Amino acid sequence: MNISALDAVQRLEGFDEAMSAIVREWNAPGLGVSIVAGNLPPIVKTYGYRDFESKTPIDSKTLFPIASNTKLFVAIAAGLLVEEGKLTYDGPLRDAVPTLRLFSDDLTRSVSLRDLLAHRTGITRHEALAMGSTLSFQQIFERLHLLKPVTGLREKFIYNNVMYFAVGHVIELLSGQTWNDFVRERILEPCGMADTSFSLSDLVGNERLAVPFNERRDSSELHRLNWALMDKPLRPSGGMISTLDDMSRWVATLLHDGRVDGVQVIPETVIRETSLAAMPLPNVMPEAYGWSESLNPAYGLGRQSEVYRGHLVQSHGGDARGFHSQVSVMPSEQIGVCVFSIGDHCTTLRDAVSYQVYERLLGLNLTPWSARLRELVKSAKQAASYAYKCRDKDKVEGTRPTHHMGWYAGEFRHEAYGNMSIQLREGGLRLQFRGGDLPLKHYHYDVFEAKSDDPEDDARWLINFHLGSLEHAESFDTQVAENVARFELASPPAEDDHSNAVGRYESSDGVVLEVTSRGDGSLWLSAPGQSAARLTRVERGRFAIDKSPDSALNLVDEGETGCYLESTVGSARFRYRKQ
Repeated sequence: MNISALDAVQRLEGFDEAMSAIVREWNAPGLGVSIVAGNLPPIVKTYGYRDFESKTPIDSKTLFPIASNTKLFVAIAAGLLVEEGKLTYDGPLRDAVPTLRLFSDDLTRSVSLRDLLAHRTGITRHEALAMGSTLSFQQIFERLHLLKPVTGLREKFIYNNVMYFAVGHVIELLSGQTWNDFVRERILEPCGMADTSFSLSDLVGNERLAVPFNERRDSSELHRLNWALMDKPLRPSGGMISTLDDMSRWVATLLHDGRVDGVQVIPETVIRETSLAAMPLPNVMPEAYGWSESLNPAYGLGRQSEVYRGHLVQSHGGDARGFHSQVSVMPSEQIGVCVFSIGDHCTTLRDAVSYQVYERLLGLNLTPWSARLRELVKSAKQAASYAYKCRDKDKVEGTRPTHHMGWYAGEFRHEAYGNMSIQLREGGLRLQFRGGDLPLKHYHYDVFEAKSDDPEDDARWLINFHLGSLEHAESFDTQVAENVARFELASPPAEDDHSNAVGRYESSDGVVLEVTSRGDGSLWLSAPGQSAARLTRVERGRFAIDKSPDSALNLVDEGETGCYLESTVGSARFRYRKQ
């Protein structure tokens, strides 16, 4: 199907007005659309703002995180190595990469490059292995054997970003280049995509970089996101940043089977291999909502396919916090669309816009996708707000920790995810993981909660401690993505020298208490007429009776200024000074 420039203009008549109305209805901070039709120059349309706060308009050169639309670049990069005979799509990957080691010998022997790229390894996401991690690709690759499958190989589609890190490492092993240098040299430069890059943190301060804004949980007010830029190592699962101009070139390259200005820069076989169905996907639209326009989706390599109103569409979405994109093509009709939207409440807006472009250019009646998807978004927002308000419904009020705060502190380790540090500072616990530092507060029993002070941030950790020795916890469980992970104590907090605390203590009315030290370094308190009680470190220089977490008797070691015992009875406080 060849669309002339006149046809394109006529068929897109009213599109600007429709998009402006959609932006208002969705409360979208910014929206960008690039349309490629045959050999016509790209049509780029932008609405709203790159930076909603400063009211700086979005344009064709706005730098935008494309998130998982990075995956097709990685799949094609791996395909170039297949063309060179260094890899195969369907043979055992271990033949090309002998260092590959997965959870079982059978899986290691059988898994292929296509399995990793098509999300059909049977392994769940394990986001914490790679996202926000400082592990190198090799270190991530070496930990793949720790990831236990939940289903058999090729039995089920399970989206897995970690496997794209693994493919990134394979590209580096077999090409001798970093994956991003390989992609830049072999794909971006031949396609003329000079404005596409790999490190978001390197672009901070760039006046062209899009700024993320979201609606607040319980209102339509837009607020700027305080987003962390953790993209080291560079993420082959979704770390690339591009522009509408550059993505227009990419869409044209896909439509023309790897040709740019008549020159074959990517082998046609590689382009087509990525679009072959490798794993069926659920028919969500007709089965869940009765909408039959989109049928029979399937995932290929870094993109998926569907039949839309009788026309084959190949596409992929990209989702990062505050940023959403979609790149799609109708290869037979030689039409392609790229959509950028800002705001998590506008995630599915990209679908509504893409479908409308195709329907207009094909001369089809318009499906009310915007109204349909907007209603789903409203319902989802209400459900999320309700879930947030109810998320503490299982909390048991009136419970207390079984130990003093110092007992829960230490360095804990998960063999795949690394270390999580729980520190006792200023009388409270702090959780440190991947650069985050959050207060860890008692939830109930021996469960503690860490969450952001940002009321719009839903993320939280629930840390369920397991009983250990008298001195410290031995492990804890916590939810990491979709998995419950157990972190084992790697090392307890360093103990102070408590020899200064040993001795006799006397109150102003002559009552004498004694603190002694035993061979294991533990401290014990003896009082007239009572058996000795062990003292447990609560925080630096402060102790309490171990078997009485709520004891009102504390030993305070002030170092050079001496020690004292302090007892609280009602509102009265008594001190025993060291003799």
